[in-house]
Amino acid sequence: MTQDFAKKKHKPPQEPPPAAPRLVLFLSGMVTGAFVTFLAGLWYVSEPSGTSTSQADRPTAKPDKTVATQSTDEMKWDFYEIFPRTEVPVVEEYDTTGTRVRADQYAWILQVGSFRDPKDADELRASLLLEGLDVTTTSVTMDDTEWHRVLVGPFESELERNRAQDRLARAEIKAIPMRIPR
Repeated sequence: MTQDFAKKKHKPPQEPPPAAPRLVLFLSGMVTGAFVTFLAGLWYVSEPSGTSTSQADRPTAKPDKTVATQSTDEMKWDFYEIFPRTEVPVVEEYDTTGTRVRADQYAWILQVGSFRDPKDADELRASLLLEGLDVTTTSVTMDDTEWHRVLVGPFESELERNRAQDRLARAEIKAIPMRIPR
């Protein structure tokens, strides 16, 4: 049998369920919640069983005024004396021609590796050169063993050193900062 889908069959509208059950559920929930709140309030306000002391019978603790006055008398506001002592004087040195000489006589380097095999040190040096850093290798003998250190720098300021450390951290390479004399 053929069916015409263009024409829709109209069903009679359904009647909404009566509102009475919804209203009864709402009111019963509200009354139950109010009752539970009332019981919780009674439990909170009531005293524990076995004690029947009233508020007037309870001893009250009075603050000891001697302790309060003693602690305020002991306070000394001496920051006017502390601040001048915490000043750090700026030391500037000049040579005979009148040009300023640097007061800090050290520079910074970063040790990024120490290897027994010089080939390993050269591999790390090559990868750091590709990163655009100034890298050198040095050989050091410790406990009759020769170590090949990979050093980045030297840097004239801490700012340059911190920038290089950030670049190394982005490449996931740990670095040890060291001060060296100039």
